[in-house]
Amino acid sequence: MTFTTKKLPDSVVELTVNLEKGDLLPYVAQVKDYLTKKVKIDGFRPGRAPQEKVLSRIDENKVREESLRVAVESSLSDVLAREGLEVIRQLDFKIKENSSERLIYQTRLLIFPKFTLGNYKGLGIKRRKITVTESEVKSAIDELVDLRTVFNEVERPAQKGDRVEVDFTVRYKGEVIEGGISENHPLILGKGKFVPGFEENLIGMSKGETKHFTLKIPADFYQKSIADKVLDFEVVMKKVEDRIVPNLDDDFARSLGNFGSLKDLMASIKEGLTMEKEIKERDRVRLAILTKIASTTDIEIPRLLVEERLDKMIQDLDSELHQRGLELGLYLAKINKTQDELKRDWRPQAESQVKMNLITKAVAKEEKLRVEDEEVEEELEIILQRYLLSEGKDGVELLHEIDTSELKNKIRDTLLNEKVLEFLEKQNVVV
Repeated sequence: MTFTTKKLPDSVVELTVNLEKGDLLPYVAQVKDYLTKKVKIDGFRPGRAPQEKVLSRIDENKVREESLRVAVESSLSDVLAREGLEVIRQLDFKIKENSSERLIYQTRLLIFPKFTLGNYKGLGIKRRKITVTESEVKSAIDELVDLRTVFNEVERPAQKGDRVEVDFTVRYKGEVIEGGISENHPLILGKGKFVPGFEENLIGMSKGETKHFTLKIPADFYQKSIADKVLDFEVVMKKVEDRIVPNLDDDFARSLGNFGSLKDLMASIKEGLTMEKEIKERDRVRLAILTKIASTTDIEIPRLLVEERLDKMIQDLDSELHQRGLELGLYLAKINKTQDELKRDWRPQAESQVKMNLITKAVAKEEKLRVEDEEVEEELEIILQRYLLSEGKDGVELLHEIDTSELKNKIRDTLLNEKVLEFLEKQNVVV
């Protein structure tokens, strides 16, 4: 076997492998031996039938296909070991010649870039103390109360606490502002969810009534496009609803699930909020650790990985917009940007994420952290039961429908990443 390697930009290596006839014969023999043991001949146990009978049953095309696969996999693995190349992904594969005399193939590989890992131990990252206040628990309970609140339409002027629906138009110097028109817009009077003074002007309005008023928006208003401006409002009251709010007592708590009392409900909410804050703090700490390691790690980030990360960020945005009933094209038009411009803005963030991902892989290699097959199988079983069996199919049927090899690879990557992050926390966090 002979081979050549050619280094290309962005951590890509082009590899050409030449296998002569003498190199290929052992692979052919290996495949024939394997297939021979699998062939069933009546009257003989597997592997015990005369060779001439077995060979007559073997499809030569099958032999050639399997020999080609084994030759490529084995020779490629051998070359990578000799050259010390750590492959992230195979980009393409071409057979240049496949005859009885030789096999020549060419492949481009994205390899793990060589870099010196910065210090990743004893960084002294401090974990913040987690506290949940009574007001936070009360806010969460108020949200539950709102979900159980009943609305009844009433024929009277709107008053504080009512739920109303309005049509409105907002103008600045006679021109409708961006987003300044809405129909059947719902709000609860007194919640303060709109611009200051808006809800107060709706109190006393009856269904079908139209009202014009002017408001001076505060200079420090969060929506900078209208801050410190005088806006003209035209509002039509479409509906007024009285709110029947449930009593906040033990019966209310029991109506929400397995709670014996309001005290039990509040304890459960506090526990949930604490867990949520702990997860956020864990993520903050992990990001702080990786950021500090990245600051002392010099690495040439493969451009392909950055582009893939940017594509994933666009896909995530598209999915999020769809969940909100919006379209990516309309969103981009609204912010006056193209996808390419958005990617340009996001590139530093994408590069940072790719760099951190490469750092976690380097730490795993340095510390010899690995995921056992049993761990992958256990997690795969959990995923199949949790998500796939909900479709009303049994495990065997599902395994025939999905590509578990790809899923296993994703599971292995996720579990390994978690092991690395847990290791880094133990090495770098101080109380």
